[in-house]
Amino acid sequence: MIITQITRAALYLRSSKDRSDVSIDAQRRQLQQLATDRGFVITEEFSDVVESGKDELRAGFQRLLGAVRNKRRGWDTLLILDTSRLARRRHISLVFEEVEARKHGVRVVYKSLPDSDPITEMLLKSILQAMDEWHSLTSKQKGLAGMAENVRQGWRAGGRAPMGYELQHVETGAIREGAPVKKSKLIKGDAAATVQAYLKLRAEDCNRTKACTLSGLKSSSSTLVGVEWNALTYAGHTAWNVRYEHGAGGYANSVKRRPRAEWVVQRDTHEPLITNEEAESLLARLEAFDRGHHAHADYILTGLLKSTAGENWRGSDGGAGGYYRLGKGKRIKASIVEAAIMGEVQRALRTPAFVQGLTDAARKQFDDRKNDDAIPRMKKECAELDRRIRRLTEMLADTSRPEPLLRQVEEYEVQRADFARQIHQRMEEAHEAAKVKALAAPQVGKLLATMAEEFERIDREGLRDLLKGLVEQVVLDDTAQTFQITYRLDAATGLGMASPRGFEPLYSP
Repeated sequence: MIITQITRAALYLRSSKDRSDVSIDAQRRQLQQLATDRGFVITEEFSDVVESGKDELRAGFQRLLGAVRNKRRGWDTLLILDTSRLARRRHISLVFEEVEARKHGVRVVYKSLPDSDPITEMLLKSILQAMDEWHSLTSKQKGLAGMAENVRQGWRAGGRAPMGYELQHVETGAIREGAPVKKSKLIKGDAAATVQAYLKLRAEDCNRTKACTLSGLKSSSSTLVGVEWNALTYAGHTAWNVRYEHGAGGYANSVKRRPRAEWVVQRDTHEPLITNEEAESLLARLEAFDRGHHAHADYILTGLLKSTAGENWRGSDGGAGGYYRLGKGKRIKASIVEAAIMGEVQRALRTPAFVQGLTDAARKQFDDRKNDDAIPRMKKECAELDRRIRRLTEMLADTSRPEPLLRQVEEYEVQRADFARQIHQRMEEAHEAAKVKALAAPQVGKLLATMAEEFERIDREGLRDLLKGLVEQVVLDDTAQTFQITYRLDAATGLGMASPRGFEPLYSP
């Protein structure tokens, strides 16, 4: 009797907001047919409805990630219609397939990719993923261009009406999919007089609480701040491209709004509640507060720069153009001390001693490791489980009640799959260890030289993260006007790479 091992599979389905997108039901039908053709048994399904492929925080995708990481998930093949269903950002796809799925023994099968040799499959997949990302980016640019054009014509680019206004929907005369196309403008709403009174009081520098009391406007503090940021709208203009896109990264993670120069403003599109002068007064106050509130994000040595007594130097007075302060008295010009320390770090990354020290530290992590004797033991366990499964499947032909035997077979298969994943993971780790042991100083030197060049290209937020990965602390001696950098490498190697460096001038004039 020949027993064919069952391949259990899961489905991942995703639809977007695009009208021409493939529906969830259509994807499911195609993948069920694929499963039938290839002899897979579908045991689980994950889906995201009307979700962007650029977002990795999709609920269904996150549940899929959790299942992939669960060694008792009960399936080892994932069926997806095409590469764009998984993601429209190549880095999301690569992390999922090459890190998560591969590490946990899950094979990803796309219906759109034909069966082929691994090299051809990899090439096709790379091309499709690149096309997915290109499609996403071009679609986004077309959408943004369309919204910008709407603004230039005096229409709203979308969203709700600000407090005090209402949306007036107007038919443009165009027809789309059998229905008239409508666009919107702002008209005064029932709360217009109340909002107007509040904004005029705030423009006169009346504090927020008092302005609410005098105007009769009742709302939360955060809502009122949002109302004030819409000052140009209340001055009768349509402003667009004001806020950073969610998840934009870098500086956009620390502030919500773009610089004024990037705003798209179409003037005199609706009836105003305040004057231009009042709007500019409100915005100037908000921008001044924002600069002070977010200044700490610009200090790249925060948490690293310490006094000889171990106290922290803290940033203040406007970010990169400000100062690091120690207590209430001493202060250091931020631009001077940062330039000196960054220059020293870049120099160190290119020195032979630093390169050799990092090479030795990396290799030392694996030098004391013995060969992993667990792999032969687990392979032996797998062979024993294979023997037990064969014996049970032979018994199936001679019993009228196969259910207990099938349950035992399933339990053994789960154990065998678990051992197979562990073997694969340990062999991968051994392979990585062998690559690290083979590291040579010239290879590491090229890597560190590239890292040193990155200092010239990345933003200040990235610089701060890069420094924290390299540097343990920087001790600034304000008396001798020198600093000493202790690298994380020092603790790993005991090389004592730290050395004092001086700079002038230390203090502000």
